[in-house]
Amino acid sequence: MTITISELQKKIGILKKIKEPIVIIDGRSKKELAIIEPIENSDEKTLEKILSYPKRVDKEYNFEEIYEKHLKEKYGLD
Repeated sequence: MTITISELQKKIGILKKIKEPIVIIDGRSKKELAIIEPIENSDEKTLEKILSYPKRVDKEYNFEEIYEKHLKEKYGLD
C-alpha cells in the first residue's frame, strides 16, 4: 500500500488496521519518505532495535540563557 503524507494525516486511524507495510511518499516530489510496518508482522528484534535508537535531544536547555543570548544578539546588548 502506498499513500501520501496528506492522506495519512487525514486517515491516521489507518495505522490501527494495517496488515501490510505502508510506503509513505511525498505527494509533490513522489519520493519515498518512510515505510511503516505493523508490529504484528515484525519480530521482537526489530522492535528492540527501534527502541534502542539514541534519543535526538540528549541535553537540557536553560531557557533563560537562550532567551538572554537572543536578546543580546537582537538588540546588541552586552
